[in-house]
Amino acid sequence: MKKSSSRRKFWRYFGIGLCWMALTSGLREVADRTWLVQRLETANLDALFSGKQWKVSPDVVVVSITDNDYQTMFGGISPLNAGTLMEIVDAILAGGPKVLGIDFDTSAWAGAPAKYAGKPVIWAREALVEAGSLTIGKVLGGAEEVCYGVPAYFPDGDGIVREYKEFIEGADHEYYPSMAFNLVAVSRQGPQACRRALPNLDQGQSSELEKVNFRGPKNAFDHLSVGALMTLRNLPASAAHPLHGKIVLLGGAYHAARDAYATPFGYLDGVDIIANTVDMNLPGNKQLKDMPTWLNVAGYLQGVVLLAIFCFVSRTWKLLIGLLVMPVYALLVNWLAFQWAGTFVSFVPCFVSIVIHEMVEHMTEYHRLQRENRELQVQMSHLRAAPPSPPTPSDGR
Repeated sequence: MKKSSSRRKFWRYFGIGLCWMALTSGLREVADRTWLVQRLETANLDALFSGKQWKVSPDVVVVSITDNDYQTMFGGISPLNAGTLMEIVDAILAGGPKVLGIDFDTSAWAGAPAKYAGKPVIWAREALVEAGSLTIGKVLGGAEEVCYGVPAYFPDGDGIVREYKEFIEGADHEYYPSMAFNLVAVSRQGPQACRRALPNLDQGQSSELEKVNFRGPKNAFDHLSVGALMTLRNLPASAAHPLHGKIVLLGGAYHAARDAYATPFGYLDGVDIIANTVDMNLPGNKQLKDMPTWLNVAGYLQGVVLLAIFCFVSRTWKLLIGLLVMPVYALLVNWLAFQWAGTFVSFVPCFVSIVIHEMVEHMTEYHRLQRENRELQVQMSHLRAAPPSPPTPSDGR
């Protein structure tokens, strides 16, 4: 009889716990679409970025036009003089880089000089929103035969850049490659690997928004000012040259460029955001991914096992595990998964459902004891109010 009662108690506790787990999971799916939860998720992502180790590829180098370069070489005049900018491009190519990405608007240029034909150069091509559709701007005055890429970044609702697209669909329903995509492709396979507008995407290519796995702040990458670069232009292209065999990005770091954007690492110049995206797409590096299905299932299995164990654990230990151990464990697993695999892990629905279940069980038990105590007090008051029993007569013996 006692064994049967214990079994019923177990299945009651376990079944109610599973119901709470299903309810919190459903509520989480609904809440994931709300503004508040999305802001909490982005805050969590920013905190993970802040706590990560700054580890970037030494193969990515940024050449910046600084405020001093802007004044001394361009006379503080915008747009930048095309001839002077081509001198800088020539000085970079003389160093023998694997590929050069140029993050400047060249739509007003007269055309691509013949000397850049066949060179591993990626020109920036602007995406313009016109009449509710996305129009792809000109590059080098309208030259279509050159290799180009779109700096395809999109700020979140709070104005912080966290996402980009590998390919971006234009108003003409063709797919244009991002600058980061072509930089990585050309660095690995040469100029022939450059992709231009595509009518359809191949398998493995995507036009969906993806998270940028920011590798670090501005000083995480090697930087070279244009002024310093020009002192090296007579240095032969050899292994001794700081740009030899590198993925080089040329961009503006001067204030008049107005090309700085809010990121989880504070304001970064556009060229540094591209550098982060290139770095995360290099072989061996990690892209940010949503929690895989198998890990989501494993999280629920952990919750089911823990729920079953709680049936045989004292209330004190349940409280200790539920309020101290589980939150620390969930945060630790989330941090490790982000560091090692670039993915997000959340066991919150399972653990929250167990905590809620324990709180409800505790309240139910408390109210039951309160009710029994009141009933006992009523019985005691009745006993006190009852007249004393008459003495039992003796038999006279």
